[in-house]
Amino acid sequence: MNAIRRVLVGYGSESGNARELAHRLGSYPALTSHTPQVLPFNEIDVHSLSAGDVLLAVSSSFGDGEPPANAERFTEALRQHPALPGLRYAVFGLGDTGYPRFCGFTKGLDALLGEKQARPLLHRVDADAGYEGFFQQWAPVLGAVLNGDTDAGRDLRLQVSAYNAEDAFTAPILERRRLSLSDPAAWHVELDLRGSGMHWRAGDTLHVVPQNDPALLQAIADWYGDPAAIEQLRHRELRQLGKGLLRDLARMSGSETLKNLLKSTQRAALDSYLHGADLLDVLSDHASPDSVPLAALLERLSPCLPRAYSIASSGGDSVALCIREVRYVRNGRERVGTATSGLVQSDAGARVYCRSNPGFHLVTDPATPLLMVGTGTGIAPLMGLVQELAAVGAPREVHLVFGEKHRARDFLYQRQLQEWVQAGTITRLHTAFSRDSADKYYVQHALAEPETGVQELIARGAHVYVCGNKRHLEGSVRDTINALCPLPGAPSDTWSRLRAEGRLHCELY
Repeated sequence: MNAIRRVLVGYGSESGNARELAHRLGSYPALTSHTPQVLPFNEIDVHSLSAGDVLLAVSSSFGDGEPPANAERFTEALRQHPALPGLRYAVFGLGDTGYPRFCGFTKGLDALLGEKQARPLLHRVDADAGYEGFFQQWAPVLGAVLNGDTDAGRDLRLQVSAYNAEDAFTAPILERRRLSLSDPAAWHVELDLRGSGMHWRAGDTLHVVPQNDPALLQAIADWYGDPAAIEQLRHRELRQLGKGLLRDLARMSGSETLKNLLKSTQRAALDSYLHGADLLDVLSDHASPDSVPLAALLERLSPCLPRAYSIASSGGDSVALCIREVRYVRNGRERVGTATSGLVQSDAGARVYCRSNPGFHLVTDPATPLLMVGTGTGIAPLMGLVQELAAVGAPREVHLVFGEKHRARDFLYQRQLQEWVQAGTITRLHTAFSRDSADKYYVQHALAEPETGVQELIARGAHVYVCGNKRHLEGSVRDTINALCPLPGAPSDTWSRLRAEGRLHCELY
């Protein structure tokens, strides 16, 4: 590698993440001998770039792939500049896979520098919100390359694939394991992500693009008397019915009953009616094929909505979910979950994509105690977090509270949890099985037990992770913590203080 004249760390940043990462790179030990200059792109003089210079570009993309404001002038000047054959560079891009042009600016910058005959030191990085893991892999390799080991990064490829509902990855199902004896059953499902290019960690979510129940499609086609309805509705949302659609159906059908249900004063009655209902229920109860023609219905139905699940594992080539099977009878018709039925029964695999969820990642300080509370399949992300701790192997204080109905029938992941207790990965495991005694015993009761030590944990700076049903869990845990850890004379409660301090992590559904 030719002698390095200077190292410039250029950044484009809107929210501050890329700026913070650029400054971290500028002070990275392996780069300090090169005394890197850290500057916004717009403060770098393109005309001064020459042989011996190294440009390390760290940037987000603005909107749908545009340069951030502090990179616009630099980008335009680079487009108009002649060739830069002596320049070497590396690009670390931060983006959001939710945008069609994921990392659009940094991909374009990489291509533009290539057009100008600059030479890349490493393959471009395309990172999403979970960029920290990529940075920790990339920075030391970059340092090695700058210090003479030109082959160090030859095989390093850190690029998140921008999957979404329209372009999902078909993941084969590796394993299904029933976790509970009670019905509806809880299942452990493991999917194969090899070859997907997805990067994720414990706390993130897996989105499943579901397939509509063939029996429901056939029933709607029979209601319309039109077999073509099966294919026309196959990829439309038939279960999660928004108020906009319901208002259109009420207007088209003239149903006074449905119009009354949609009044703001009837919210509870509407929620009760829609619980477990699907589109065919609403059509059968309030419309006719003549009042709501199939063509008009198709114009108003959204594409089938992805279902999001907390990931129950911590990394690797496969991803685990903990899901509750949905199966019931309503109005004489058997119903199954739009996504869970395929995950539990089908051998065709599932169309999936990952989304980073930084708000539920592990706090990095190893001295920080962790209090985890999960009920039912809400144990899923907690399993992933503890699995991540077990993989790291460093001791950590972890108190986990798990709630379900019956110990003998519903103790999800019992063996694995008890093994983690024996290994010291979990410091204390507290359980609450609500139906095993005459008096109901829930997680809030377990939290209130002296041996759980909630007051001490909160006082010592514990981070609290809560996952489960929003209606039943959030209020009870909040009220218990507020009662156990009051703030005399304070303008807010402990729960609000934990949230304000970034010590509260909730996944509620």
